Amino acid sequence: MKKRERIQRLRRERRRKALTVLSVSAAAAAMVLICFLSYGSIRTNANTGFKYYTSITVEPGDSLWELAGEYMDGEHYADRNSFISEVRHINRLDDENGIVTGQTLIIPYYSSEYIR
Repeated sequence: MKKRERIQRLRRERRRKALTVLSVSAAAAAMVLICFLSYGSIRTNANTGFKYYTSITVEPGDSLWELAGEYMDGEHYADRNSFISEVRHINRLDDENGIVTGQTLIIPYYSSEYIR
């Protein structure tokens, strides 16, 4: 009888140890997977650059189309119209009124450098 109880106790201990090892292994695998997925998104965000804003004063002959050609990049905007739409939104410009000489505009731009 004692031998049988001892065998059962040993089996329970082995199961408990195996379950502990399995749990620790599963947790480690989950952590590795999370780190791998997070690294991919961090790397992706770092490659897109930083978005900044600058103010400009409209010069004679300037247009939003020309400003878009100067400040936008093809990586962050589909086309000049999407950039112009953002500039209009930031500066609260409606579609009917253009820009005028001497007007100050806030213009978005992207840079790979981090500026403090």
